[in-house]
Amino acid sequence: MLYIKKGKVIIYRIYDVASEIDLSLIEELAKEGVRRLRLSRYPYMKALEFTNPPVSLDLKGFEKELQGINFKVSIVAKAYDFGVISLAFNFPVSSISFSDLERIARALDTDESIDSIAIGYINHLIKSFSRAMTEPEIKETVLEDYMIFYIEELSEMISADEFLKLYDPSRLLLYEDKPLSEYAKEETLKHRFSYYPDDLVILHLDNALIIDPRGDHDIVDILEFANAQILELRYYDSVLDKELQRIYNELSSRGGISIFKIREYERLARNLTETVTDLTEVTEKINNALKVTEDVYYAKIYQTAMMLFRSQDWESSINEKLSIVSNTYKMIYDEISTKRGHILELGIFLLIVLEILLAIL
Repeated sequence: MLYIKKGKVIIYRIYDVASEIDLSLIEELAKEGVRRLRLSRYPYMKALEFTNPPVSLDLKGFEKELQGINFKVSIVAKAYDFGVISLAFNFPVSSISFSDLERIARALDTDESIDSIAIGYINHLIKSFSRAMTEPEIKETVLEDYMIFYIEELSEMISADEFLKLYDPSRLLLYEDKPLSEYAKEETLKHRFSYYPDDLVILHLDNALIIDPRGDHDIVDILEFANAQILELRYYDSVLDKELQRIYNELSSRGGISIFKIREYERLARNLTETVTDLTEVTEKINNALKVTEDVYYAKIYQTAMMLFRSQDWESSINEKLSIVSNTYKMIYDEISTKRGHILELGIFLLIVLEILLAIL
């Protein structure tokens, strides 16, 4: 019977903790157990280019009992310069069946204690590295969670095609304990990739299955990076929602623009300009954090992951809202210009009247 000789389940909790993180300063403050992310497979280095690679930190682990197994959980934190910290909880598995892995996956998917443990680690990191963070604060309302089933060694040396004939991973990826329809299986397994005959990557919305006998973690790092990017896009989309609501409230409370309220609306217009500028810079920084330069294996996996995470939808939503803010600024600016024109006309009229009165007197 096919089983897993060596592997792990990686659970991610990813948070926005600052508007910006100085990664070089974190390296100075941490000193030990710190490293920069770098892809290990040299042929793919030119396919993906990190603008500012995240910093990895090894944290103190803990023990956790689950499904009758006592796990020694190790934790790796990654800090991204655009204000995100991700936590990877590694649950090692060895000599277990795939049915056992499915039970572990379902238990971890519903285990709420991971969230409270993660918040504790995040608070500790913010306290330790607050000097390297701009406006440090946990935005708990927006977080990303993701799970990766990483298999390094199977009980048999088989190809990816043979593996899929012996085991159907769809129940594992859907956290299901009941038989699935052929349609559900096909939809769940359709985003799969192989580079060598014996490796396999299957991407899903909430998780991924990776089989890599060489023990490389590049794809794991790429998927974590993609999740961090999506978190930031979701967060700034919610920021724009709040900003639009604030603008509507201000405009409705102040009423129409009169000649006596021009300065108030000038301040509002300046704020809108700053909002558009700041958020445009942030979204560009997020989108440019990882550049795809060639259409090869890693790039395809990254692009597929971003498609599954609906990155295009989030980017479109942000751009539409930025456009609304920009148009609101233009409307206010045009109205201010019109009112200024009226004031100028009134001033000229009063000067003419004054000259006439002086001439009569």
